[in-house]
Amino acid sequence: MDFDLILKSGTILDGTGADGFEGSVGIAGGRITATGDLGGATAPSVVDCTKKAIAPGFIDMHSHSDWVVPLPEHGTVLAPLLEQGITTIVGGNCGCSPAPLLPGNRQLVPLIGRMLHDHDLDYSWQGVGEFLATVEQQGLALNLAQLVGHGTLRAAVKGLNQAPATPDEIATMADLTRAALDAGAIGLSTGLGYAPGVFADTNELLGITAPLKERRGVYTSHARSYIALGRLDDAEQVPSNLRAIDETAAVHRAHGVPVQHSHLIFVGDTTWPTTDRALEHLDRLVADGVDIAVDAFPYVGGNTTLVVFMPPWSLTDLRTAVSDPEQRQRVAGTLNWVLPHLGMRWEDTQILWVPNRSVAHYEGMSIAEIARDRGTDPTETYIDLVGELGSQTRIMNWNYSGRDDEEKSLRSVLQYHLTCFETDTILTGNGLDNPASYGTFPRILGRYVRELKLLSLPEAVRRMTSLSAARMGIRDRGRIARGLAADLVVFDPATIGDNATKRTPNRAPSGVDCVVLNGSIVVRHGTFDRSSRAGHVLRRL
Repeated sequence: MDFDLILKSGTILDGTGADGFEGSVGIAGGRITATGDLGGATAPSVVDCTKKAIAPGFIDMHSHSDWVVPLPEHGTVLAPLLEQGITTIVGGNCGCSPAPLLPGNRQLVPLIGRMLHDHDLDYSWQGVGEFLATVEQQGLALNLAQLVGHGTLRAAVKGLNQAPATPDEIATMADLTRAALDAGAIGLSTGLGYAPGVFADTNELLGITAPLKERRGVYTSHARSYIALGRLDDAEQVPSNLRAIDETAAVHRAHGVPVQHSHLIFVGDTTWPTTDRALEHLDRLVADGVDIAVDAFPYVGGNTTLVVFMPPWSLTDLRTAVSDPEQRQRVAGTLNWVLPHLGMRWEDTQILWVPNRSVAHYEGMSIAEIARDRGTDPTETYIDLVGELGSQTRIMNWNYSGRDDEEKSLRSVLQYHLTCFETDTILTGNGLDNPASYGTFPRILGRYVRELKLLSLPEAVRRMTSLSAARMGIRDRGRIARGLAADLVVFDPATIGDNATKRTPNRAPSGVDCVVLNGSIVVRHGTFDRSSRAGHVLRRL
């Protein structure tokens, strides 16, 4: 039997969680056509995988790089993803998708997008179908499975109006959801911590997600809270992050669709102790029949935007909120009460990128360091920086499920049996990067599998591949089996690991030898061919 490509004599981890077995993988026509003993078979290209593992290509469950793939140079920007073994990204997360682009949101969508990419897009598309056709025609460096963002839809119908959506407005948003699913979107995402998603109530969420049941789509949610504050009217003082899990679960209860609680993190010292309670709560939901899972990144820090700490009421007019003395005092009062109660510190908030290059020296500095340089109060400095640097400024918060070497909460989340893996990185090629851009999957396989033994190697690979594919309804990837798409990664279990750090985040990982995308070798000896465009759009089936 002849093949186009043979990955020869490695340990095959098929993505199911089963123990690895020695063998080869034969590929023809972009598909896996045989596995096992392929002695005597020939191919124009043969990769020796002796002492290496052969696994399905890794799936990034939560990406924002759908805002980068329309750029002609996206292969260069996104090379770090492929070089860590990622072959498929799930885009459109946190309620933000580049499409549909409609009269009501045509001005707002580019503003949202500027937080997620640094070079102008031409926005030549309207619907999700046109967006997917555009990136497909241009060529993709890796596979893209696209969610439609609730924030994008709400902006099309209501702009940044904070008022609850009317029944007619909810019906219009539901129609837009239905159209996006019919055009190839795999589901819908919400960003309930960001404008305009933060203004939506649960009634709106249940209305706009109704088409997911009709079209077999998935629901993912950047939840309303990742902190642990009780509500004044709640005698039991249930933490807000547990209430947020219930809000995600409510979509399944209403429509019976799979729901994904995005980037399960515990923000601030006083939230970390709720980790076990949250995981137990998830188990109870599953026992009660809720089809829910979570995803996480393997760092105690994550990227977001500078305005993440601003109160929701201020988000539609930030300029006034930071300049008007009365409003500014109100903002400062909120921050000075909330942040200490959560165990959050301005030392933990690091500037990654600023649009105004004249103050690029702030990149890498914490809010506390800038305040010391200025001789000003840290909270007042933060409010000043919101006004000076703008809402598109990117930051890292280094208190997510731990801090420095304190990561008990993070390890519990990574071990949890319903946790898939993600980067959640805003990777643009400018400023400081989130280390997850370079090291997410190698860090799990190196630090948490080989060194700390939190997971077995087959189980970690299952979470990176078949579990993620199943959650997103991607049916022909995530496993090594005859007839499936040939997305594969070859790595050395003895050496794989991340090398990125907080101060030097753009270091390539170790141990990733070869990546195959739809049957083509796109990474050799750890280096991605920046000109390669072997990716596919993975539409809802």
